[in-house]
Amino acid sequence: MFDINNFKELLEYKKENENITIAVAMSGGVDSSVTAYILKKQGYKVFGITMITCEAGVDADAKKVCDDLQIEHYVLDLTKSFGDKVINYFISEYEHGRTPNPCMLCNRHIKMGALIDFALEKGADFIATGHYSNIENGVLKVGHDLSKDQAYFLSQVNKEKLKYVIFPLGEIEKTDVREIGKYLGVRVYAKKDSQEICFVEDGKLKEFLIEKTNGKIAKEGNIVDTDGKILGKHQGLAFYTIGQRKGLGISSEKPIYVLELDEKTNSIIMGSNEELFKDSLLANDINLLKVSSINELDGMECFAKTRSRDKFHPCKISVLSENEMKVSFIGDKVRAITPGQGVVLYDSNYEVIASGFIK
Repeated sequence: MFDINNFKELLEYKKENENITIAVAMSGGVDSSVTAYILKKQGYKVFGITMITCEAGVDADAKKVCDDLQIEHYVLDLTKSFGDKVINYFISEYEHGRTPNPCMLCNRHIKMGALIDFALEKGADFIATGHYSNIENGVLKVGHDLSKDQAYFLSQVNKEKLKYVIFPLGEIEKTDVREIGKYLGVRVYAKKDSQEICFVEDGKLKEFLIEKTNGKIAKEGNIVDTDGKILGKHQGLAFYTIGQRKGLGISSEKPIYVLELDEKTNSIIMGSNEELFKDSLLANDINLLKVSSINELDGMECFAKTRSRDKFHPCKISVLSENEMKVSFIGDKVRAITPGQGVVLYDSNYEVIASGFIK
């Protein structure tokens, strides 16, 4: 049962905070709104910034919450850079048979890139967001609520930017955040969470990709087994995912799954569930957070996640070049490793060592 007394220290006013200015990335949702309320309660000078990144524009609640707190509210139009860095990448990855992770690129270039630069220009000492993660001694670390932890998505952020970032919700569970919001009178405390891909309408990914590529992405090809036998036709590689079993329009005597999206032959390769398990992966576009040189990763034993809600897999790292590494799993193999997704490395304290994108 929620007990506000457990959070009284979190909400305490501290005089030493009065000379510190914190910009809060305001989305209009409960997480960023509660973040702003907590920081104002703690005595910080606070102002809000809301980004415009796509046609959805600005959530009106962001301005209303800032008005409630009597703090300045800025609107920053980042639609061009968001389109260049995130949306174009998103479409290109699908065109090449990979499954993109737009949140990782958005955090690197937009939320923890252009937004931080703007906040510092406006006089902020730090920027705060509603992410469920932690930063300890300048190192990114998973949040207390593992079911909501977002360190995975933040792992491509430039480590020099992290020294300006704070995560007030890092030690709190999402259910408690809503209760704290209710206690503080935050108008959006019960508001539903936003959708995962902010620039694509829920359930409309196929339509979005067809429109943005003028239909080129819907290129029909063969669905084959590992021996090359044709099992059926697909409507375009972008509309299928590694590990998918249903919705393929084919029949089989035993369950079969998507093993690979082969861009070169424009074919989908099917196989057994057992064949989905791999003992290693290759990754590039390496971002270093807890180490200063990729060579420090060579031979390192640590833990890896290949998706945000994945478990921590013991692994060993081999450095192949200045921007490529091999992750070999120790013990159990990992299911449905998906090219285009992130692989994130953690130490035993759940601090993020480095990350890359699966080749």
